[in-house]
Amino acid sequence: AEVDRIIDADELVVVPTPAKPSIHPEMLTTRAASADRPLQNASYSGFLGDLARRGVLVFDPADALFAARGIDAQYLGTDTHWRPEAMELVAERLAAFVAASVRLPPVDAVDYRLERVEVRNHGDTARMLDLPPDSTLYPPESVWLRRILLPDGSLWRSSRAADVLVLGDSFSNIYALESMGWGTSAVFVEQLSYVLRRPIDRLVLNDEGAVATRAMAY
Repeated sequence: AEVDRIIDADELVVVPTPAKPSIHPEMLTTRAASADRPLQNASYSGFLGDLARRGVLVFDPADALFAARGIDAQYLGTDTHWRPEAMELVAERLAAFVAASVRLPPVDAVDYRLERVEVRNHGDTARMLDLPPDSTLYPPESVWLRRILLPDGSLWRSSRAADVLVLGDSFSNIYALESMGWGTSAVFVEQLSYVLRRPIDRLVLNDEGAVATRAMAY
């Protein structure tokens, strides 16, 4: 699984971010059309057990995403990443988990502002097909973002002085990194910061997952 990690001075929370086939296994094989739970690697429960034995806090969003798929698709149609609605759901659930499980230092709540914007783009899997420019086989997909702004109306930005640090990969870059083509200031870290009402610092890298971001952190 893709993994984002949130670190403060005392606690580590591991958030295994499910890949698209885990939440929508029916798109991988028709045999999973009647699945009643997320599709997981056979070693996944052992991974969670190892973390628990070491006292590491884990917030697993897979069940919440799987339940929500009955309402709307949780991942972009022609992309490997989650839709904004799924990302916002996980940020809200994770914020509640952190509030209940981690004793963060008190800070003055930040009065972030919201801005709704529509973004239209081709997904990464569609681009991999290298179709002719005039192809209409996979048209661009539109999504609505919840862009997070600072109280003065400027775009959200990370804070090196924050007591919460997120280490992540492309799941923490889509809707923030302009080169990905899905908008800015609206990704997972921003959503978590908004729900927690506190500044957050981040180290995110698209490739090599959590391994590369841990190396950046140290």
